[in-house]
Amino acid sequence: MKQETKNMEHKVGEKKYPEPTIGAVIYNEKGEILLMQSPKWGDYWVIPGGHVEIGEKSKEAVKREIKEETGLEVDNIEFMEFQDAFNPKGFHKEKHFIFLDFMARVSGGEIKKSDEMVEYKWIKPENALKELNLAPYTKKAIEKFIEIKEKKDYKIKYLRALADYQNLLKQTAREKEEFAKFANEQLIMEILPVYDNLKVSLSHIGDEEKKNGWAEGIKHIVSQFKNILENIGVEEIKTTGEKFDPNTMEAVGKEETEDKKQDGMVERELSAGYKLKGKVIRAARVAVYKKKHEL
Repeated sequence: MKQETKNMEHKVGEKKYPEPTIGAVIYNEKGEILLMQSPKWGDYWVIPGGHVEIGEKSKEAVKREIKEETGLEVDNIEFMEFQDAFNPKGFHKEKHFIFLDFMARVSGGEIKKSDEMVEYKWIKPENALKELNLAPYTKKAIEKFIEIKEKKDYKIKYLRALADYQNLLKQTAREKEEFAKFANEQLIMEILPVYDNLKVSLSHIGDEEKKNGWAEGIKHIVSQFKNILENIGVEEIKTTGEKFDPNTMEAVGKEETEDKKQDGMVERELSAGYKLKGKVIRAARVAVYKKKHEL
């Protein structure tokens, strides 16, 4: 290591203390992990790592050591576990390490060999367990990585399934609302002519006839019809005296006018039009004012 802190075995009197070191299971977008061979570990394949320097946080040590040993930059650094390593098998000298195992994602840089990494290999973690001669502590770190990854994958799948389910509920609610909104449209279309006929009948009743009980009855029925239709979202399209709207009206007659202000205005309604919750279910048929020279 280029900046390896010396005298990591601190002495207090006759006591010696273990050396804290970091190691990282580095993974790429293909789901492969980086393993290497180092002169310090003989024929074993290991994960890159090294000592935590005085005054350095462990995650900072991960970034530094990975950069020094492999040339790579990493992010998404997550702690996995720690391991007590007493004279680890395969290491070139007797040591007592405390391995702080992390997982980290490649974010940049270009891989290159170093004094610490004489060979390297990108490999699926499951294949590494089967095919490579792994140092015991590296093997355990990879197994932990697989365990965490499976839990993460399960959580992601669960969250996706939950999101899909919630979207399905919303879609079903919208479809149900739309169905309820327009389910009675056909029935309403059959009722509207009856309502129109009653209105027409009421408009032809003279002043004397309006005093009769039957006339009051028709007036009451028309009022009830109107209330019922309004309660289920039916509204009558305003026409007479309004600007002609091709989206809600059908022009079937023209009236001459010399007044420019009246051009394009509805002169009279020939048959009523209706909307159901904002949707036009029957256009109003109207006569429209037009300037004389356009006729």
